[in-house]
Amino acid sequence: MAIARGKLVYMAYRGLSYGLSPLMYLHLQWHKLRGLEHPLRWPDRLGRPSLPRPPGPLLWFHAVSLGEGMAAIPIIKCCFERRPDINILMTTTTLSAL
Repeated sequence: MAIARGKLVYMAYRGLSYGLSPLMYLHLQWHKLRGLEHPLRWPDRLGRPSLPRPPGPLLWFHAVSLGEGMAAIPIIKCCFERRPDINILMTTTTLSAL
């Protein structure tokens, strides 16, 4: 029963995501016009990365705010010191966290 309910919730989520995607595009366009989006990050925000994924393991950090981005830096440095072979990706939500 739980699996069927989980699948139903997932299908509803996918349907809503697909149905509301034009509104998300308009929302991002509005942010771009107001100067809240960096022009070079626009394709990234639409799911088209500016760089290809490098081969090997990837550790992904995402920071929503400037404070989170600053707090992640020592952790990222520690990870890189322990595993220099790993690729590290850091994404942000706000321009101030760049």
